[in-house]
Amino acid sequence: MAPTARSRTVGPRLESTAETLTHVLTVTAAMAGGLFTYGAATAIGIPAGWRLAAAVVGGILFTTYFQFISPLLGLLHSWNRTGAADRDTDAPTMISPPRLFGRLDDAICADAAERAAGDSWGLDLAHQLLGCAGEWAGAKDGTARFDLAFDSHILYRPGPVPETAFTFVSPNPYEETVITSLLHLRELLQELADRDAVDTTT
Repeated sequence: MAPTARSRTVGPRLESTAETLTHVLTVTAAMAGGLFTYGAATAIGIPAGWRLAAAVVGGILFTTYFQFISPLLGLLHSWNRTGAADRDTDAPTMISPPRLFGRLDDAICADAAERAAGDSWGLDLAHQLLGCAGEWAGAKDGTARFDLAFDSHILYRPGPVPETAFTFVSPNPYEETVITSLLHLRELLQELADRDAVDTTT
C-alpha cells in the first residue's frame, strides 16, 4: 500500500514535536530546580550571596534528574524512525491498464514530436523553423505533423533514411512530396500560393 499524503507528514511532525518537547522540558526543569532551590534557601535563611549559587546547583540537579525521563522521549523518536522506514518500503500503487495505455500514448506523441524536431537538422540546420518540438504535433502511430499555410503540412515518418522522413502534403489535390531543403519547401508553398491566387480571381 503506497503512503498517503497524511502518512508522509505525520512522521516529520511527530519527530519535530518530540524534539521541541525535549528542549522545553529541559529548560523547564532547570528553571523549576533553580526557583525551588532559591525559595528553599530563602526560607532557611541562607545569605543572599549564596542563594544564587544554590539556585544554579538546584537547576543542574533537576536537569540531571530529567535525564531519566528523556529515554521515554527517545522511544518516541525510535518509533517514528521505524514507522518512517516502514512507510518508505511500502509497495508502489499499480497503474491501472487504461491509465497506463493513456500514459503510453502521451509518451509516444511527445516522442514523435521530439524525433521530428531532432531529425529536421538535415533540412533546417539552424533550427529556425522545424527544430522546435513544440511546433510539431505527434501522433500515436509515431508520426508527427507540422502545420503550414494553405491547409498544407509537413508529415514526419521516422525511418532508416532521414532524407525521406519529411514530406510536404498538399490537400487539394492531395499530393505528397519528399522535401529536400527549406528552399524546396518554399517552392512548394509558392506553388500553392500561386494556385490559390488563381482560384480567387476566377
